[in-house]
Amino acid sequence: MGMKETLSLIEDGHGPLLIVGEYHGNPGSLIFHAPDGRELLSIRISVTAVSKLSKKRNQNVEPVATGHADIAPILAKMVAMELVDEPSSPLVLDISNDHLNFLYDGQQLFRLNIKSIR
Repeated sequence: MGMKETLSLIEDGHGPLLIVGEYHGNPGSLIFHAPDGRELLSIRISVTAVSKLSKKRNQNVEPVATGHADIAPILAKMVAMELVDEPSSPLVLDISNDHLNFLYDGQQLFRLNIKSIR
């Protein structure tokens, strides 16, 4: 499917569209697009620290974002997460200037290392 067709799938009032690019079979970029096709945010990434959950996770909790990096409020808004100082949810996206940590109940699930942002 082409980009135009993909962007047409965004429902009115919803968006942006997140496209995960790949590099040698692994995630290599996160690119956010507006419904009109404009690129809103592009983050080049690499993946490290993949671990498995040691316990069953609660499916009925909303994830939250934390972090004080300049990109934190922008990225939290893009992924529709509340940006908080102290997380009350076990599902947390911790945003820093050089990585995105995905946590469950304080345990790191995986880390996306930020290579560049534009």
